[in-house]
Amino acid sequence: MAILRDIFSDGTDVEFTFVKCIPGKFEGCQLNFKYYLNHEKVYDFVFGWTNITIENYIEVTSSFPLDMLNDFLLNNLYMSFENHLYGLEWEKRKEKNTYRLRLYDSRIDCRLNVTDTEVREFGNELRMEWEKGFINVR
Repeated sequence: MAILRDIFSDGTDVEFTFVKCIPGKFEGCQLNFKYYLNHEKVYDFVFGWTNITIENYIEVTSSFPLDMLNDFLLNNLYMSFENHLYGLEWEKRKEKNTYRLRLYDSRIDCRLNVTDTEVREFGNELRMEWEKGFINVR
């Protein structure tokens, strides 16, 4: 499970857990997403992302803050073609290396205050969990 915690609000975090993965460039995975706000679960649902989206999401988070991805200028915003959590937006805060992060889609809006180091650690945790998801697949 990859967890990203808000640095100013105890009990506010997001969690990504891989439920099932199918290897292949044009395949994908099921993920469980949870968002807690002040220790209260706000969102808890399972959704699918293609492996291409997962790979891009990992790149954006593990290299945070990333300016370019696949020759596209990000302008503090990563968008995918998925139905769920297609937006990842960040805004620099006045505190050193701190950002206001927003994960969203048409129904969900999650916000966290994070450091760049914590986002990179989250991206690396997500990569390890994703790779583990393929171990038992035949």
